[in-house]
Amino acid sequence: MELPNFDLLLEMAQKRPDELEALREQMVENVISSARSEYQNRLRGLQFRIDMTRAKSKTPLAACMRISELMHESFSELHFYLNEPLEYQELRRDREQVGDLAKVVNLNDYKTRRQQDI
Repeated sequence: MELPNFDLLLEMAQKRPDELEALREQMVENVISSARSEYQNRLRGLQFRIDMTRAKSKTPLAACMRISELMHESFSELHFYLNEPLEYQELRRDREQVGDLAKVVNLNDYKTRRQQDI
């Protein structure tokens, strides 16, 4: 599927935004489907994060800025991985261990204690 020219995209954005959104979704799906199968789930997860960021943002500009931040964070992590692979592996291991040590709080217990204090 080929991207329409700019003038047609502009017209769609102004007059037929649902059609433009359908085109965007179709093109995203085409890119994901054309990727190697072992990457497709990760790409779908990434697209989900992008879609949720767009949905939660109050304006298109806010969505663009937040998605740009996510991209820069990812590039920064890739840069660290490529230039400091041993330190990157240690950092990942440390993050996983912290996750294993995290204490999960039962909110029902908290509510019960709080009601008893009142």
